[in-house]
Amino acid sequence: MSDQTPASIAAETYMRQGNEAAAKGDFEVAEEAFEQAVAADPSNAKARYNLGLARQSLGDPEGAIASYVRAIRQDPALVDAYINLGNLYGELGLEQEALEVFQRAVDLQPENDQLFINVGDAYRSLGLYDDAIQAYRQASIINPDNELATDNLAEVRERVRIQEENISDLERGVDEDARDLSRYADLVDAYLEAHREEDALKLIDQMIALEPENPTTYETQAIVYESLDHPDEAADAWARVVELAPTDSEAWEHLGTWREEQGRLDEAIMAYRKAVELSPDTPSLRFSLAELLREDEKYDESIATYRDLVQVYKDSDEEDEEELLADAYTGLASTLNVAGQYQAALDVVKEFLERFPEQPEAFYEQATAYSALGRQEEAIAAYESAVDGDPLDAGVYNDLAEAYLAVKRTDDAIEMAETAVSLDPEFATAHETLAQALLAAGRNAEAEEAMQRAAELHAEEEDLDEEQDSPGQN
Repeated sequence: MSDQTPASIAAETYMRQGNEAAAKGDFEVAEEAFEQAVAADPSNAKARYNLGLARQSLGDPEGAIASYVRAIRQDPALVDAYINLGNLYGELGLEQEALEVFQRAVDLQPENDQLFINVGDAYRSLGLYDDAIQAYRQASIINPDNELATDNLAEVRERVRIQEENISDLERGVDEDARDLSRYADLVDAYLEAHREEDALKLIDQMIALEPENPTTYETQAIVYESLDHPDEAADAWARVVELAPTDSEAWEHLGTWREEQGRLDEAIMAYRKAVELSPDTPSLRFSLAELLREDEKYDESIATYRDLVQVYKDSDEEDEEELLADAYTGLASTLNVAGQYQAALDVVKEFLERFPEQPEAFYEQATAYSALGRQEEAIAAYESAVDGDPLDAGVYNDLAEAYLAVKRTDDAIEMAETAVSLDPEFATAHETLAQALLAAGRNAEAEEAMQRAAELHAEEEDLDEEQDSPGQN
């Protein structure tokens, strides 16, 4: 007697149809068939993987990524999904994400030389040449006949040689006239490119000793601290820059960014106000100020700033300002929602969608307003449109799951919460939503496991916050 269920039988039928269409190069039909296979049996990881392949062939990398992520969650041993996912991340410039995916695949198949090449390629793209060398060497150890590993290893070693040679030349130049500050800047850049931040900081200390009133030196120091993710030191350096160059609007903007990172919102707002005062026509400054005002719950001023931005760009004929208009609409609708002005948010979204009919951010803000007003079915439709437009946003999937839960569509809620968790495994709220959905479905053991994971993530966040707030910590 077969163990197959009607759902799995139906999924296999659709899978067969999809594979036949893909073999003929008809990926649109293949995509539709694989979508039906997933709908028939949502637990079928292979169906999700094949759906990802079809979407990738149709030039839909975001949709393919979402499919591969779900396939991996359902079958963590599906190495081909890791490889395709990592390659797509790389194509989108998400090199850190690509590296993490390839490393997970290596854990599954530590004797797969090709995976080590993928890891090496990701390290190389990040400029981490020493790590790339180790990965390519491991590929050669596993398979001495792998010519690609040998070639890539040689190429990276040549890059390192050129990099070191360049640094040596620049160091000799500084040594020849150690009082010529102009010789230092290129050497700092070379140290940063080689990830030798500590050497860069030592050099900057010498630059400051030579010219303690030179704002450019402190700007360089700030950039090094930024690369090290040392917010306190970066903020102090930018504060010194604006002290020495009080009309430098970009320096005020950077100071605002790092004061915000420190949680010193009043000082951050002051810095952004000064930047806007100095460069009133710079869009990024006004957007940053509006966003920070919202974060500091100064909603009326934030709303007014976003409305001004909408007005500025709504009547513009410049094509490159269309994106700025969309950002202004998004910020305005979001702030109205946060401020509890839901009907006003819906009014803005209506205008937003008339100008940009397929904008996922517009649908998301529309869904947020509908949900807050208790109009859950309309919220669900809007969330679904937002997901269609941006299939990689874990937050949207989580909110859609919560909306499904509100109307007791438990299976759909589980599906969306699992997708959110797949896209962002460190998203504690998504684990909580998944736990609630599983509990509603009577899957108590799984719900307890999801809630425990959420608690662990929250604890990790609290520990990190305490570490960052502790005296003496960077």
